[in-house]
Amino acid sequence: MSAVEYILEPVLSEIPLSSSLSVLPSGDIVIVHKKGGLTLLSSQVVAETNSTLKFSKNSMINLVPDDLYVSRQGGLIAFVAHPNYEKNGWLYLSYAAGTANKNFLKIVRFRLNNNTVTDQASIFRVAQDKDTPVHFGGKMAFSLQGHLLVTSGDGFDYREKAQVLSNQLGKVLRMSDTGEALIENPYYVGSTAHPDTPKNYVFTLGHRNPQALLVRSDGVIVSNEHGPKGGDEINVLEAGVNYGWPVVTNGTDYIGASISPFKNYKGMRLPNYDWTPSIAPSSMVFYEGGKFPELRNHYLITSLKLKNIYLVTKDFTSGHQATLFSAPQTRLRDIAVLPSGDLIVLSDGENATLSVLKKR
Repeated sequence: MSAVEYILEPVLSEIPLSSSLSVLPSGDIVIVHKKGGLTLLSSQVVAETNSTLKFSKNSMINLVPDDLYVSRQGGLIAFVAHPNYEKNGWLYLSYAAGTANKNFLKIVRFRLNNNTVTDQASIFRVAQDKDTPVHFGGKMAFSLQGHLLVTSGDGFDYREKAQVLSNQLGKVLRMSDTGEALIENPYYVGSTAHPDTPKNYVFTLGHRNPQALLVRSDGVIVSNEHGPKGGDEINVLEAGVNYGWPVVTNGTDYIGASISPFKNYKGMRLPNYDWTPSIAPSSMVFYEGGKFPELRNHYLITSLKLKNIYLVTKDFTSGHQATLFSAPQTRLRDIAVLPSGDLIVLSDGENATLSVLKKR
């Protein structure tokens, strides 16, 4: 596959600093603005309009939680619709809450009525507070069973907590659509007398700074995450598995110091795919659409550092990585698939751009 086959065609510009984008079952696109608020954009506009658009007043959704914490990687993070959204209307938002000295990941759910937020309620917060403005996680996806999966970062200065089951940092958490721990979770303590026990929620452990979380149509759950200097990873997630951080990593500390002497360790699973040196992966989709047959059964991963879209095969076969562009783009924050099979990409930073992937 030639790297010059594809271009990004802008369809919306001057987007405020944003953390992610999501696609509703209707095909409408939701852009999550880091400092608060959402933009709702019709997919028909994206699919049929080639000119740059401006935000319309009706497309803006005012959603700024009272306890929102905005600093560095903090702010609004991610958005997902309930699998039965068309019937129940539930939407979910993750964000950093609290203060500089006491912050944590939080999830609320709500409905929209004529672009106005209604029925907003907090359903979950990570049990432990931290005093770092980074590594929140906050990516969400629903399993085929209707369970909500949520990534939690290690907080950077708290990386050892990724190996502690009683601490929810550095984990993937699994819960009901109303935020309760599931009895079938691998570390559930077996008693309903203490339903909020932190380990009740743990689905997997040993994660650093997750950037993407997806569920394929066959139910396979996949995430990617930032390593430190090297050791970016893609992992297929299975209940109860330990993915190693910080005991096992191919990365080194940013100052060059060794984090761990181990490249493997008993009881810890190695990544399905590794980038060393780092590419700083951001979002990821598994493409099963019909618009680009040549991309089917590939993971498409946006890169912040190398400003490209990386292509990795379904079976993670070594040597089968490719990139879509012949020259660096801007930093790429997120990627999503429309019901039409079109791919949309959000750039990073202030005055960001939403683009559609096109063949040259």
